[in-house]
Amino acid sequence: MKPERRRSPRVRAPEGAEGIIRSTIQVQVEDVSKDGVCFRLSGPVRPGSTYAFHASLEGLDLAAPIRITRCKAISPAMGGGRGLVYEAGAEFAWERPGDEERVVTWLARRGSAGGLRAELEG
Repeated sequence: MKPERRRSPRVRAPEGAEGIIRSTIQVQVEDVSKDGVCFRLSGPVRPGSTYAFHASLEGLDLAAPIRITRCKAISPAMGGGRGLVYEAGAEFAWERPGDEERVVTWLARRGSAGGLRAELEG
């Protein structure tokens, strides 16, 4: 088992949680933490690039910019057998006061369960 590299605990997204990046590319949201989000998509994204992020979390509407921190190809079996799949991680670049605290409160309330629908626009 790999040691945890994240700065804060993550909450797994429910099965089928989806989003959009660049207004046309669908992503499968894997998990979210107070510091960022992890998702899978069909093409690579470049670390360092930024996108607008909007998530309608059950009980929380969040809009914040994200910065891609990593992106790697994963085996088709890990991606659900859909061919080559990429897994990307991004950190939130908080702009509005209070947004991070709202996410922390939501995460504490949700624990490891909860729903997530996200949109990534770039």
